[in-house]
Amino acid sequence: MEGSTPYDHVSYPGHPFSETHPDHLAVLGSLFGMTPAPLGSCRVLELGCGEGANLIPMAFDFPQSEFIGIDLSEQSLRRGNDFVARLGLRNIVLRRCDIMDIGSDFGAFDYVIAHGVYSWVPPMVREKMLSIFHDNLNPQGIAYVSYNCYPGCHSRDIAREIMRYHVRNVSDARERIAQSRALMKFLAEASAGDSIYHDDLADIATPFYLHQVAADAARHGLQYVCDAAFSLSNLGRLPVLARERLTQIPETDAVIREQYMDFVEGRAFRESLFCRSDVDLQRVIDPHQMAKFHVATSAVHEKGPTDAADAGIATFKTENGSTISTDHRLSRAAIGLLGACWPESRRFPELVDQALARLGPAAGPIRENLDEEAESLAKLIFRVFAAGQIQLRFSADRLTTTVETRPKASPLARKQAETGLLVTNPLHRTVSMKDETVRQFLMLVDGTRTIDQLVADLNTALARASRGAPMPAVTRQTVEDNLGLLAKLGLLVAGTA
Repeated sequence: MEGSTPYDHVSYPGHPFSETHPDHLAVLGSLFGMTPAPLGSCRVLELGCGEGANLIPMAFDFPQSEFIGIDLSEQSLRRGNDFVARLGLRNIVLRRCDIMDIGSDFGAFDYVIAHGVYSWVPPMVREKMLSIFHDNLNPQGIAYVSYNCYPGCHSRDIAREIMRYHVRNVSDARERIAQSRALMKFLAEASAGDSIYHDDLADIATPFYLHQVAADAARHGLQYVCDAAFSLSNLGRLPVLARERLTQIPETDAVIREQYMDFVEGRAFRESLFCRSDVDLQRVIDPHQMAKFHVATSAVHEKGPTDAADAGIATFKTENGSTISTDHRLSRAAIGLLGACWPESRRFPELVDQALARLGPAAGPIRENLDEEAESLAKLIFRVFAAGQIQLRFSADRLTTTVETRPKASPLARKQAETGLLVTNPLHRTVSMKDETVRQFLMLVDGTRTIDQLVADLNTALARASRGAPMPAVTRQTVEDNLGLLAKLGLLVAGTA
């Protein structure tokens, strides 16, 4: 095919990446003293958007904002635009365009995203990307760029050189993949399917040190903000000795400090945020800023439900197995409340009020010194956010853990379920439907059916799909259990159709 790209022959797996979401970028920019654009009226540009798996859910969530994605793969763009048409979205454009052709006519953007591009393009394209970050970024805009990095990629370079030598005389894409997997089975098992073809077998796959990318960005009038995975910019996760040594580097020297963190940890991949160099960043973050965010965590008490008014240290465990421990009563009550309503969030002032109510009579002494107690809670929330154990959000929840009379699943997820088992929830995460029964169930939860109607219609749908083969009957209890599961997966939304 004339003008085709390797991505037309082997598709790169498309997924939503939560670290690129404007809400997340706005939270991080705000923490450093920036004034990010309102999420309800922002402009977002994605370089290398593929089929739009990352950008389309954002456009669905923020219909008053504008989204533009560019890519060179006609097949990927065709799939993406077909889905945009099915959703009826009018605030997103996916177009075939070379990064080198982006100019002032594209206008200015509040958020520019480039995931999985920078390390895999020639130097002149990387330079152009950095100029786009500056020239097409609004004064308080934020640019996201991911790339392979050293020192961790030195070991990956060895594997890459071995694979490329092994398939040096093989031109067929599928055969190159198959032979490379056979040779480097351990690497293939850690790869995401066919992404090995683009990530490791491409002619260009260049890792960088953080300080190199930051220096190149500075030449284009940009400055480093932090890592999009904020916990990876946090010294707290390092061994005590490393933490003590690196604390001696001022917070204002963020690139130097984080470069040494990469040396300590052998980091191999980065997701860096940049803004214009004339933005006055506040490197010392004030925990009082927690008051403007919505807070959420999956952490639940490791011993199960307990009395919030109990004294002593309480330990909470998150869905990924990390723990939060505190003996501060207000914080204990707040974390317990958030875990119970996950994945919903609570705005900080509301969280304080509800935590006090949860404490009952034990809240009396806390109310007498509420400012100091709330400050202690804010400091804990920031500390565990920096450790990756709590989420901060700007936008209000559409999620709900309440199973309403006529429950409703995410319209976007229902639409995605029409053609596959992978869907995107409103937290901008991929959720995999276990099987065909779950897929059918998700599509039925459209806000028009009561629970009894869901039982009847699901039984009908499964009987039709079984073509007369005996099928166990779906019960009301089964439907209620699965509605609870959808809620915990972030797939139930408030309101009816």
